[in-house]
Amino acid sequence: MRHTGRVRLLSSDLHDLDLTETVRDDDLVRLYTFPERGGIRTNFVATLDGAATGADGLTGSINNAADKVVFDLNRQLADVVVVGAATVDTEGYAPAAGKRPLIAVSNSARLPRGWSAGPQTPGMAVLVVPERADAAAVSRARDILGADNVWQMGADQVDLEELVARLRRDGLPRILSEGGPRLHTALLGLGLVDEVALTWVPTFAGGPPPPTTADQQVTVDFRLRHLLESDGTLLGLWSRR
Repeated sequence: MRHTGRVRLLSSDLHDLDLTETVRDDDLVRLYTFPERGGIRTNFVATLDGAATGADGLTGSINNAADKVVFDLNRQLADVVVVGAATVDTEGYAPAAGKRPLIAVSNSARLPRGWSAGPQTPGMAVLVVPERADAAAVSRARDILGADNVWQMGADQVDLEELVARLRRDGLPRILSEGGPRLHTALLGLGLVDEVALTWVPTFAGGPPPPTTADQQVTVDFRLRHLLESDGTLLGLWSRR
């Protein structure tokens, strides 16, 4: 695990860690390890003025070395990554053989760009769609990904509770979600989000800030688990009260 700059621990509920010391790689793993029972963790980066992406609409234009360390670590510690299909498109996430399963949630059943390479290993690149999604789109997705990699659950919208239940039954209880805003809001609204990992980078993006949640009122209280600092970047983890 490589990172640039000193990482300082400002606050933690792991009381054996010294707040005056530089955080070591093994301590960083301890800080971000999922609860033993698993759970759903969402992960976001934001600028000081609240933007979740840069002017180009990508998170890559606002994140930095410290955030990349935590981004990669969260993926390493998770069993599975769940992302909205629009975010898969925007960020260019592609299935990667031998790594964490990637689950794309799409109410329209539109296959993300970059997912057209042919059938994937079952469970490694999955498109989740509702039962009433366009039949032609579902058929195309099955032709490309393989029938085992297109899951239908829910009527007009993907049933996220059913999705989470299936992942847990499949032995994948440590679930990481990387957005986007609509999926994040839906998970919060259903009370499914257990933890939020959030990075603030010391940058102003300017213009209307793309939010981490959709335009829908959802109130959920969290408590701070830890807060880190590296070269002016703040990296925190919160758990639901």
